[in-house]
Amino acid sequence: MRTIKDLDIDELHEVVEKVRMLRSEGYSYGKIVKVISHEYNVKISKATVIRWYKGTHSPFNKIKSISTEPSPELSYIIGVYLGDGSIHRKSNGRYLIKLKVIDKEFAEAFAKSLESLGVKATWGFERDSTRVDRFYVEGSNKTLFQLLSSSKGTLFSIAEECPREFLRGFFDSEGFPTVYAGKAFTVQVAAVNSDTVTLEFVKKMLAGIGIRSKIAKLYPKGHKLTIRGKEYASNVDMFVLRISRFNDVILFAEKVGFTATRKSEKLWKAIELKRNYSSIEATELWLREYTKVGRIYVKRGKPF
Repeated sequence: MRTIKDLDIDELHEVVEKVRMLRSEGYSYGKIVKVISHEYNVKISKATVIRWYKGTHSPFNKIKSISTEPSPELSYIIGVYLGDGSIHRKSNGRYLIKLKVIDKEFAEAFAKSLESLGVKATWGFERDSTRVDRFYVEGSNKTLFQLLSSSKGTLFSIAEECPREFLRGFFDSEGFPTVYAGKAFTVQVAAVNSDTVTLEFVKKMLAGIGIRSKIAKLYPKGHKLTIRGKEYASNVDMFVLRISRFNDVILFAEKVGFTATRKSEKLWKAIELKRNYSSIEATELWLREYTKVGRIYVKRGKPF
């Protein structure tokens, strides 16, 4: 059975109004408790029912209501949540929306989007001896928490009202530019995720603004990965969405882009070389500024 804390804002309003209506119709407090339990599967005490009816306590006092109507900021948050973002309900009643990333600009953008919805955000920088140092963002709001906990269909219906902001949030989380510098100089944009439903929606949103993409399996569950010198086995199948055609890559850079400076600069630099030089010349110029680390290229002297 659910508790009052499990109810979203609309359900809570409905339950409170039901309590008041039943009491006005002559129901005893004990009978009201049974009706609420039966109809809403909610555990509620007789003392709570009395306080609600008499107005000595409001269950909304500690809940800060925010708008969940479609907006650019909410679409961006949804995109981030379907990538690097997370939510967590703490035992002390806080409903956290969290993000940990290596790019300061990304953290700032997420914090600003939370603030624009009325969610106070705290953010900063943390050092971690077990992994790369990161920026963190944290906000607490029950309404936003419960929205993000809802079905993907609900989130998608909001996100599609502001597709570019949703795509920016998702690619800020999961996306990156890829460059192949050799006999052919190739520029692509990719995003990796284990959820094909989400990737298919991203593909649809890209197509809606004229950008073609394809989805393929990147590696299967159990695939061995080496991360910062340690070997891990993937516990899920991973898939990659790629924007491969150069005109589509340019459209992505112009219409969506990346918030993080390192990703944005890398993408635009590669586009500039591809546009203005032969493959051999572009490769030579690229390698003067970037160096290959594994399968990726990074700024010389700057770790990825």
